[in-house]
Amino acid sequence: MTFIIREAKPADRLAPAVLHAASWRSAYAPFVPPEALGAPLDANMEARWGTWPADRLILLAERAGAVVGFAAVVPGDVPLMDNLHVDPRIRGGGIGQKLFAAMVKRLHTDGAQALRLEVLEGNTGARRFYRLLGGVEGASHTDILLGHSVAMLPVQWSAPAFAALVQEFAVAAGKDA
Repeated sequence: MTFIIREAKPADRLAPAVLHAASWRSAYAPFVPPEALGAPLDANMEARWGTWPADRLILLAERAGAVVGFAAVVPGDVPLMDNLHVDPRIRGGGIGQKLFAAMVKRLHTDGAQALRLEVLEGNTGARRFYRLLGGVEGASHTDILLGHSVAMLPVQWSAPAFAALVQEFAVAAGKDA
């Protein structure tokens, strides 16, 4: 599957919004009531994407001009990856890993030495994905998603784990060449 990864611009605002909603409808259905994935989700996405989130670094994956995935990070001492979503119809094709790798490389270039995110405790596919990439899960806590309580897990890559990721992705990129 051929795709490109590029940095998003404000003109791209609608593409991540549509993909974000589709991904949540697919992945979060087991964790919130169905009605939460209708109007409440639409309102959440409008609040998130109604204006360009200038406080985030956003990378898009495109195939044939269509956005098929995106990753977003809030920069900081330990950057927070607050979104990594792939079109639900084509998950499992390597786009998520390539987006994650591209974001790690970019963060490393910008001086980051660690990374963190939050994942739904029941989202076993995402948890497995992050564990395979060396993420270490912390203690479960309760959060609110679309007005409903859900169990969340922090996932972290400490400085040594982040450095190992950077090295792993550099080696993998060399093999792709």
